[in-house]
Amino acid sequence: MLTAFVGCAGVGKNTIIKELIGRYPEVYEIFPTLTTRAMRPGEVEGNPYHYVSKEEFRRLIDEGEIYEWQMIHDGNYYGGSRQVLRKHLAGGKQLIKDIDVLGARTYKEELGDITKILSVFLYVEDLNELLERMRGRGDSEADIKKRAERFPMEMAESVDCDYLVNNEDVGDTTDAVNCLLRNEETLGGLYRPCAGQLPSPQDIKDATKRLALGKAQPVELCFNGNELLITRGASDYIAARRNKAFVQKKIRCRTDRSLKPCEIDLQKWEELLAR
Repeated sequence: MLTAFVGCAGVGKNTIIKELIGRYPEVYEIFPTLTTRAMRPGEVEGNPYHYVSKEEFRRLIDEGEIYEWQMIHDGNYYGGSRQVLRKHLAGGKQLIKDIDVLGARTYKEELGDITKILSVFLYVEDLNELLERMRGRGDSEADIKKRAERFPMEMAESVDCDYLVNNEDVGDTTDAVNCLLRNEETLGGLYRPCAGQLPSPQDIKDATKRLALGKAQPVELCFNGNELLITRGASDYIAARRNKAFVQKKIRCRTDRSLKPCEIDLQKWEELLAR
């Protein structure tokens, strides 16, 4: 599986990626970009780049192995390689990558036949906070202005992402994201409602109608320290699962260890979803 982390500048994508790899190096690794530029001091092969000659890069383009590429002002090529993806998937780890929100769409279109592609959009409630984060890390005002101009487009595009995750606290975000990535890998995004949130048959019928009209609401999840539980929108979740349709999942809260799952085991819950 390959997960694309997307979001506005300053939201903390690279921070969460580093946390995941630092805590669970046996589970996650960076999906590297292919480049023709020279390796810089401190860099290593494969993180975050694989280094090839321009001749090799052009050959891979001609053979259709490069699914996207660009030439930067320094005359070097940068791009994504199907060949590299297959090689890293064979290693058995989950691959993660920081890309822009439009790039996530390209990944799904171009690489979905090779592996499962997941998109996780990190956000914060107050976009002004992102401006302060960029100032805090030393970005120039010109760069900040340029990146801020993209905020409306990026937020609009977030509706197509599989998950929205409020990066309010790095520790809680890392825990929740690790849980969702492992769940997607092993259970295919199977989540139980928290206690008291099991919907009625009529709720499910109404949600099925909303789904048919394209009005399904995002399903809200919260991490309780053990699993992600549905805290709102269980009926929309069931309708989407039964119809094999897309419904976005939104993790808004910090870890809430007081949340208990609905009294239904995963097997019975999966059977209910299949009706």
